[in-house]
Amino acid sequence: MSSDFSAYATSDLLRMRNDGEDRGEDFAYNALWAVFKRWRKGIDLEPLIELLLSEKSSERECGAWYLDEADPPADRMADVVIKLADDPVSNCRWRFVAYVTNSGLYSDAIADRLAACLLDLDLYVRAQTIFWAVVANDKKFAHFSEAVLAGAGTMLNECRHPGTIAFWRESERKRAARGIEIARRLRAGESVASIRESMPEEDNFSFDSLVRRDHAIKRALERRAAKAGAASAR
Repeated sequence: MSSDFSAYATSDLLRMRNDGEDRGEDFAYNALWAVFKRWRKGIDLEPLIELLLSEKSSERECGAWYLDEADPPADRMADVVIKLADDPVSNCRWRFVAYVTNSGLYSDAIADRLAACLLDLDLYVRAQTIFWAVVANDKKFAHFSEAVLAGAGTMLNECRHPGTIAFWRESERKRAARGIEIARRLRAGESVASIRESMPEEDNFSFDSLVRRDHAIKRALERRAAKAGAASAR
């Protein structure tokens, strides 16, 4: 089969790579990356949006993976992507934070959902959100921190017993503040090892994840320092 995919609609390429018919060894891979290239340019996004809005969790999860790989323009995806933040599938919530991290997408509504992700019980989601807070620019981090410490993202608890509600609110408040503190100290250049030692109440998974992102964190610190230096030299 011809490797020229320009004659095929995006929906057809997605269907053909999954229909089981033998079209050559590399067809499925090449067809998918042809689709990703279109989406990266904001072309023919409807099939991706349909997957992300599907009632089937398997299709939403597939769409979330495509989103992460294709990285389509944020201005075209904002209204759809934010829905992933509330998806019952934690991998979709993780992909939401990853896309926001890579795309720079931000708004009051996004900040509110990021705050919820900071409190997520899935540690992959929480760790990714802390990483976002570390690499975000100063303006976004200041706004986000203020929102989190004001109670944004707090989960609604259906239990009506006042003592239980108070306990969960206090627990969430401490967990939210701890996430912000970890990000703030990393932004200031402190090592993960030092913060880990002083915060035994934080799950080690969060710190292990941040250790794996050490290079990206250092690059973000360098970019901010360079930007600050350029601004002061004017």
